[in-house]
Amino acid sequence: MYAITILAVLFTLAAELTVSLLNYSRRSHPIPDNVADVYDETQYQRWLDYTMETHRLGMLSKGVNGLATLGMLIYGGFPFIARLADSLTTHAILRILAFLAILYGLKYSLNLGLKLYRTFGIEARYGFNKTTPQIFVLDQLKSLTLGLLLSGALLYSLLWLYLNHFESGTLTSGPAAWIPTWLTAWLMITAVILVMNLLYTKVFIRLFNTLTPLTEGPLYDQILNLAQKTGYSLKAISVMNASRRSTRLNAFFSGFGRFKHIVLYDNLIEKCATDEVVAVLAHEIGHAKHKDVLRNFLQSTLQIGATLALLLYFLTASGPWAAAFGFTEPHLGFALLLFGILTEPLGLLLSLPLTALSRKAEYHADGYAATLLPQAMIRALKVLARENFSNLTPHPLAVKLTYTHPPISQRIAAIERIAAAEAAATRSTKKK
Repeated sequence: MYAITILAVLFTLAAELTVSLLNYSRRSHPIPDNVADVYDETQYQRWLDYTMETHRLGMLSKGVNGLATLGMLIYGGFPFIARLADSLTTHAILRILAFLAILYGLKYSLNLGLKLYRTFGIEARYGFNKTTPQIFVLDQLKSLTLGLLLSGALLYSLLWLYLNHFESGTLTSGPAAWIPTWLTAWLMITAVILVMNLLYTKVFIRLFNTLTPLTEGPLYDQILNLAQKTGYSLKAISVMNASRRSTRLNAFFSGFGRFKHIVLYDNLIEKCATDEVVAVLAHEIGHAKHKDVLRNFLQSTLQIGATLALLLYFLTASGPWAAAFGFTEPHLGFALLLFGILTEPLGLLLSLPLTALSRKAEYHADGYAATLLPQAMIRALKVLARENFSNLTPHPLAVKLTYTHPPISQRIAAIERIAAAEAAATRSTKKK
């Protein structure tokens, strides 16, 4: 058990570092012809410099976190934190939450310096960062407060369910004993995710950013024409003040049903031509038409159900694992942590089909935009790549494991094929 856990940590760390190094090794790979005009010589050199710096920082971050986990496992750090948490309260669930909160605080502190260096060092040096120290501190406080409240309440509820129904060992007495509680936990988490999906833009995004309705003008008029063509409602298209924090460009679609919302970054509107912004919007409408948010929600729900079933089984059998790392009795907090460590390698394997589905959805959304504004979409993708310092030559394995979006060159090639097919069909219709 001890050896399996250590090997799981080492395997995950080695896999992440290998993928990162493979991606880094492609930095000087020949750029595909269809994106050769994204960077000029000066911009490309800056991209190389940026890539080298962010790569080194990423490797340092992975190494520090992996070695910290190994150190805690080998030298009894987790039992020590458990004793500290137990000294704070006699309440069984609050002891577990205190244990996890202390560990989270240690990990957050360990990574804070790296986050500060990336934001105010690398990102500022290459012109991306617009975040002031005040905004940074407020963002961290809001994120920590929101995360602790939501995750704390959810964890408390799940631990209460377990302690009241599984501690006596009912998991081993057959499905009739444990399925109702597993189903309750699954429905509870699903409800939380559903609420967060529905309120993501209306509530959570507004805690950090200001959203304003798109104002009338040439862009509004073109978007109105697009909406008429596609039959998409204009009720929920907003502009977000993303430039307050970064120069990076983006847009996103969230929610479903009457909670659908499309958000355009103000940077996108500033740095892209009007028809390019409309093309990006067409891409986001493509996500809405294909019900990608709903698909992602259902996919997440199935994953959570399967994960919960494994987790409940592991929790009831985790005593020997805890003993192997210095605990005198089973500890649910450590069991939760250990479950995450042991399933990380499985997560790497699951990322292959999951990221493939995500990239497929992006191709479909691009395809939708390509039937309306193919050339504008191609130009928009090039602007996004240039302004965000996108990697034009990622390693194929890195793409399969970590890329939720296809590489820019492949997206453009797919759009060009669709545009050519549409043109050929038009010519054929005219001849008839």
